[in-house]
Amino acid sequence: MGCGVALLSTYDSPSSSSDVRSSTSKILIGPPRLTSYEKARIVGARALQIALGAPILINVEGEKFSSIDIAIMELESGVLPLTIRRVKPDGSWQDIPLSWLIGGIKRFKY
Repeated sequence: MGCGVALLSTYDSPSSSSDVRSSTSKILIGPPRLTSYEKARIVGARALQIALGAPILINVEGEKFSSIDIAIMELESGVLPLTIRRVKPDGSWQDIPLSWLIGGIKRFKY
């Protein structure tokens, strides 16, 4: 995994590798917020899922929105059941629930 970031569903089983775990709920690898790369990766992956017919997790009554707009709204509302895997160059990694990282997310304009 060359990019250093992976998106995992909360339903994925953890693999046995060089796992950095914390008994307390601390983010040990990377900044305590989503990076712009992680935001783009999440929005792009979720927009593709929506475009291919995945169910929408928020209520979007009334107006018509693109799949990218819906993915952004889902990310900002915190309903996506995802885990971010941050990987260090030495191969160790930490799985961080998305809910820990979305506190300081910038709002997009629609």
